[in-house]
Amino acid sequence: MLATHRDAESRYESYRQVVREHVKEALPYGDASQIHLSGLDFRAISQAKLWSSIQERRADFNWEANTRTYRKIYPKRFELAIWYQNRLESLSLGRPSFNGTRVRLELIERVAGYSMLKGRSFAITELALIAYANLLGADEIRIMQPINAAVRDFYVQKGYSYIPSTGARHFPDYCVKKI
Repeated sequence: MLATHRDAESRYESYRQVVREHVKEALPYGDASQIHLSGLDFRAISQAKLWSSIQERRADFNWEANTRTYRKIYPKRFELAIWYQNRLESLSLGRPSFNGTRVRLELIERVAGYSMLKGRSFAITELALIAYANLLGADEIRIMQPINAAVRDFYVQKGYSYIPSTGARHFPDYCVKKI
């Protein structure tokens, strides 16, 4: 790893930590003391591997491979693991645009089946995403390639606009919100 990559990794990890601490303090839930926020560390990735055995799981992300690749390429990335007590509830991964005006959420998944944070995990992720975007000076959030129409419609209900793909390889569909 080049020194400049290491420097950027260290600087942006401190930003991600500040965001996690800020969001944790701002959680409006009565059980907020049970909610913990972390990065996509070894413990989170190990827990995510267990998700593959959940029959209700609709996504097929390989969090270990995706995180490894993202860390090599994007030191400025957004990453968040949400825990309830000692159980992993949600993971998300994204990155700012080259010029820093947008933050893209590339992957997001909540544990399938029973979840203590059902209905709240996206709200927590969005708070963190907005805080990270604000810290970087971005004014737009994009949620890339919603997995299906129901998920897309969920984001639209949350105030996002849907932008369909142009069909070009590097222009997928996404949901966007100005902040």
